[in-house]
Amino acid sequence: MFTERTKNPLSLCLLLYFTCFAVRMWEFLALRTDQSALSENIVHKIFGIVIVFVCLKYLHAHWRDIGFTRKNWLKNIGLGLALGLCFYTVTLLIEFGFLYFSSAKPNILMKAGGFSLASTEQFVGVGIGSIIIFNIFNVWMEEGLFRGLFEKLLRQKYKFAATIFISALLFGLWHVAMPIRSFLDGEFSLVQTAIFSIGYILFAFMFGLKMSWLYKMTGSLWLGAADHFFNNAIINIVHVVSNQGNDSLQIARIFLAQTLSFVFVWILWRRFNKKPISG
Repeated sequence: MFTERTKNPLSLCLLLYFTCFAVRMWEFLALRTDQSALSENIVHKIFGIVIVFVCLKYLHAHWRDIGFTRKNWLKNIGLGLALGLCFYTVTLLIEFGFLYFSSAKPNILMKAGGFSLASTEQFVGVGIGSIIIFNIFNVWMEEGLFRGLFEKLLRQKYKFAATIFISALLFGLWHVAMPIRSFLDGEFSLVQTAIFSIGYILFAFMFGLKMSWLYKMTGSLWLGAADHFFNNAIINIVHVVSNQGNDSLQIARIFLAQTLSFVFVWILWRRFNKKPISG
């Protein structure tokens, strides 16, 4: 069904990507819903879900065809949440220990907060329930679009390695919206914008590869989606407050947790890839 209607899958993926990215930038720069009572850029995420839905209708396909399968879905969600919990807990303990021995008097605070590159953690007016709902939409959109639809389309013409490289690269570029806005708002210099943009691209690229490997190993998006959801939600809910401020080491915590998680999944992928598999 995909092959019959997708003679040039890369062109279709790029068209869908730039359409969604344009809406994302419009929301970041004009609507700024994350700076409103919603405290979250939700419009482009809903738009992305609609785009995937429309494409699936056009291709005579279903959500299960791009990875949202019913088989073992609950088990995979549990494993994904456990994966996120494991490495986040390790890095949280490392951060807590560092601050404690630095006499910073750290404490754990559970409260809805918003992530910012240019300032310390700012708590927001929405509740934890809203944060959870917003992140469900975010994961549904990003996993459905980048790992689900894009990889399904690209696999019609390209090998697996090329497919996940393209998907991960687009996912990395997707995340330059925040540093670009910080630059246009005068919060970042051009050099800072370049550094953060490159960092975001590399970090999201690495994360995208991890999600693709999990998808390939399980044949389902649920495990990766659950890990993705956990990491996004925990950043906005669990905070470390100390004499050094709110979440002063948050970026280091996120980077370390995802690096350790990436290495772990990479090891699993290497072992899995030694087995005779099709495709």
